[in-house]
Amino acid sequence: MGDLPPHQALEVERTVDPNGWINLAGQRVKIGTELANRVITVRLDGPLLHAVHDGLLAKTLPSPFASGERPRLVGARVAATQLPPAPAAVSVERKVPTDGVVMVARQRLRVGRTYAGRIVTIYVEDTHFRVTYEGAEISLHARKGQRPVTRWKAKIHAPKI
Repeated sequence: MGDLPPHQALEVERTVDPNGWINLAGQRVKIGTELANRVITVRLDGPLLHAVHDGLLAKTLPSPFASGERPRLVGARVAATQLPPAPAAVSVERKVPTDGVVMVARQRLRVGRTYAGRIVTIYVEDTHFRVTYEGAEISLHARKGQRPVTRWKAKIHAPKI
């Protein structure tokens, strides 16, 4: 660790435990259960921590270390490659009910009664949901959890007779 240049991105390999945690210089960091029992490359780049798995950027989190602090990490090396691009945001469709509230990844998003009966597209990103209608952004909601999306298309019911 002493030979590593200051202010350079560091990389280190870690195995994510079955509960989704890794250990970095005595600090526990929650990576997520979707990467449980897998070896990932952890990249410390200034105020950010990037988790890379199979050559894809899996997650970006705030670093548990101050930007000037250089933790003593076993197996640390200077980052040799560029950070891989983030995967594109997942998009889902929802039909807005009369109350104007849709659900995505078990989170309620208040779209508004103005859009009742219309199908909106919701882009699921790391930290927020971006709601659009006919290409125009109509709302932005903070993402409160990291639950996976399980339903992609709008559920359109046949009219009751």
